[in-house]
Amino acid sequence: MSCGEKKDEFRERLNYYNSKYRFRITFPENWLNYSSFEIDEIIDPDLKVKTVFFALPTRSRDWQPINLPAGYASLFSIRIFTPQQWDRFIEKYSSNIKEINNADRKLGENKSAVFMIKNSTSIPVDLYLFMKDVRSISDTFRIVITE
Repeated sequence: MSCGEKKDEFRERLNYYNSKYRFRITFPENWLNYSSFEIDEIIDPDLKVKTVFFALPTRSRDWQPINLPAGYASLFSIRIFTPQQWDRFIEKYSSNIKEINNADRKLGENKSAVFMIKNSTSIPVDLYLFMKDVRSISDTFRIVITE
């Protein structure tokens, strides 16, 4: 294998593309070990949304991940709402500081989905430095339009 191939793999890994929901985001090089996990997140009994968690491995022994395999901590997630779910969510939670903090925001929408970034409120100490990257990562969010 040539160096060029390895570099392309590396670049591809940092350019995340979700073919199911048709969005892409780009990670900085220090996030090379990230993993993504798609889960049905239950926000409340009436609201269950598809959510893609973006997580990094943690060395913290006492870290208990919610929704993720042991040894991983989510730094942020992207929730995928249907337009109806989004309307219900905004109606119910737009004034709820616990559910929408100031860093969480709508990233974009198309006819079938509304995308929202949700920042993790607690992370293990060994991953604190990565939190500063989340805003620039979310700024790379793009919905992929195909005919």
